[in-house]
Amino acid sequence: MAATGTLHRPLRMHRLTFLDEGEEVTVGRPDADTYVHLPADGAALLRRLSEGDTPAAAAEWYAAEYGETVDMTDFIEAITELGFVAGEEETVAEAEPVRLRTLARVLFSPPALVLYGLLIVAAAVAVVLRPELTPDYRHSFFTESLLVVSLSLFIGQFPFLLLHEGAHALAGRRLGLNSRLRISRRLYFIVLETAMDGLVTVPRRKRILPILAGAMTDLVVTAVLVLTAAFTSGLIARVCLAFALTTLLRLLWQCYFFLRTDLYYLVVTVLGCTNLHAVARNLLRQRFARLLRLRVPPTAPGSAADHRAARWYSWLLLVGYAAMIFSVVTVVIPSVVYVIVEVFDRIAAEAPAGMIADSVVVAVLILSQFVVAGFLSLRERRLSKLESAS
Repeated sequence: MAATGTLHRPLRMHRLTFLDEGEEVTVGRPDADTYVHLPADGAALLRRLSEGDTPAAAAEWYAAEYGETVDMTDFIEAITELGFVAGEEETVAEAEPVRLRTLARVLFSPPALVLYGLLIVAAAVAVVLRPELTPDYRHSFFTESLLVVSLSLFIGQFPFLLLHEGAHALAGRRLGLNSRLRISRRLYFIVLETAMDGLVTVPRRKRILPILAGAMTDLVVTAVLVLTAAFTSGLIARVCLAFALTTLLRLLWQCYFFLRTDLYYLVVTVLGCTNLHAVARNLLRQRFARLLRLRVPPTAPGSAADHRAARWYSWLLLVGYAAMIFSVVTVVIPSVVYVIVEVFDRIAAEAPAGMIADSVVVAVLILSQFVVAGFLSLRERRLSKLESAS
């Protein structure tokens, strides 16, 4: 509990940021990457304290401004628990310059964006004039060794993933955020992610570029690869088109609206939603339940913005499933069939043992992915049933 003397001297506050969003204000502590939503009056009181007012003076201001009294002892305890008040032995972090901010401003400057657009248009024109440049599953098999193809595409995708996530990070640093890359795990996959927690303190319209920077980079990378293939030949051209295909697949993945992709976060940011994913999925279940005359599930909790957006976003979930089916039908299945046919053709033609072993190893690796995915799916379903039963 705060002592009486504490109310008459300024508090040692950490550096805070404030973003007014109407009835709520997002308050953040950038050095700790912690952010909370506070009512406008509470945030205004906190701002007075952070600007050097004593708690007693801030309380007097609050009473004059809002016509109500506030228990400053409770308020100080609350903001201390949030980590906004610095302890006696705690160092108050000064604002540090954001590294690579100048580079980020150059890469996302208007002239640079125009250049990226011209590259994309040039690649589109090249594909129209030379349809053989259109990335296709056949381009993945740029050499006879299927093992070399598999390893090359697996290892070679990481620089492009780094570019994708690095674009998110740099677009955030352009705004002064200490966005950073991190490595995490999803199931048994190692993935790269960009931490941009501070984005919540940036006005909504300024959040759009950091959110779309990854997809924009994928488009530019695809354009550069296609144009390189257009002006080269042989192995270089084939490799470029192979990686253009994998990059396009990542772009298509952004249209998997049943997942929380970059496009999902764009919609959430623009419309101010908080639980759109759950509300939209639930609304789609309700529609199918009514269509099939089944028991309609209860409405999912969400804000008014969530329920308004879910009316049309729920249909995009079906578009996402269609995009996934399209990628499976046009790339995944043909690639698997190609490998299996190649294995049997090599065996029938009595190809060298090395080539047969090469094909068999790749076939086993591909099929094992489906086995593992199926096992994990069944395991997850079994666990969910056990949880619901308990």
